[in-house]
Amino acid sequence: MVHFSDIQSLRASLQFLAFSEAYLEAAGQLCGALAASLAESTYPKGAVVMSITFHGIELFLKAAILEKAPNEQFSGNVGHDLDHLHKRYANLYPGNKHAFEVPFRDEEVVLVNPDPRILEELKLRIAEHKRATPADQLHRYPRDTGGNPWEGLYSFEASSFAGVIGQVQEDITRLKELIFNG
Repeated sequence: MVHFSDIQSLRASLQFLAFSEAYLEAAGQLCGALAASLAESTYPKGAVVMSITFHGIELFLKAAILEKAPNEQFSGNVGHDLDHLHKRYANLYPGNKHAFEVPFRDEEVVLVNPDPRILEELKLRIAEHKRATPADQLHRYPRDTGGNPWEGLYSFEASSFAGVIGQVQEDITRLKELIFNG
């Protein structure tokens, strides 16, 4: 039997890191099993892989933030927003040596000389979509809190996503040495 007491004496950042690594390892194992057997691969199982990968990344970002800012609070929706957490991480750890590609983040669209009204409308629609489909909930539940199907088209392909998980794990291994052992 294993107990929380095994990690209880660690500082909070290292506890978050341990959970991050465990979530990502579980995601990698399930994703590998789904890639090996197409008959076993279903969207619900893929959604679980994406959900625990998302959560593993969230926990890593929180671990890194807590390592530099031990009193940081992660309350409300921003505590699950990878864009917000990654910006906070990048502020605490500037430069290329701490950089890594975070999946699930929104990509910023750069428009050349946009009409200000169109730009404002686009920003409004993006914010509305983000509220209606929170990334931390999207793969955890088949429907939104109102019982409605998620807006959009969602899919999962295990072989491709295994590479995403592998890259995240590589990056975290590299960053773990820099941030927690340096």
